[in-house]
Amino acid sequence: MTGNGTRVRSDVGDAKAALVEAIQDAVGDRLRDVWVLDQRTQEPLFLREDVADRISDVDVEKYLDNERYGFVTRETYDLLHYSEFRYTHRGFDTWELFRTFVEHDDQQVGVVVGVDADGSNYDFGALTDDVHAVADEHGIGALVPVADGE
Repeated sequence: MTGNGTRVRSDVGDAKAALVEAIQDAVGDRLRDVWVLDQRTQEPLFLREDVADRISDVDVEKYLDNERYGFVTRETYDLLHYSEFRYTHRGFDTWELFRTFVEHDDQQVGVVVGVDADGSNYDFGALTDDVHAVADEHGIGALVPVADGE
């Protein structure tokens, strides 16, 4: 736990720590949570204490299963449009969700980020670039989620 009431996983690898750091640099103290996911599992990398308390009785896996649809819809959008699909942004009454995917060959990893909805104008395009820069530097394999017990 850090001094500002956040839970930072200390057991994540260098690439995942770099990912969280890049996202924190972009959104600051408004960062709520960071998750990585693939088609079958997910891993929390960062969870702010108040968010951890709020989701303690929520079926997070079910929620993230919905975000997995992005693996399919991303491909669909890329086939339908003349430009590449880069990220998803959803607004809720107290927080906002950002989701993007990084890929190389047949390997894909989703990155899901929660931020406070406090009137800030987040630059999600730049955040997408930051996530991709970490993936380019460390490789997609270093961001693959590790299931509990693995």
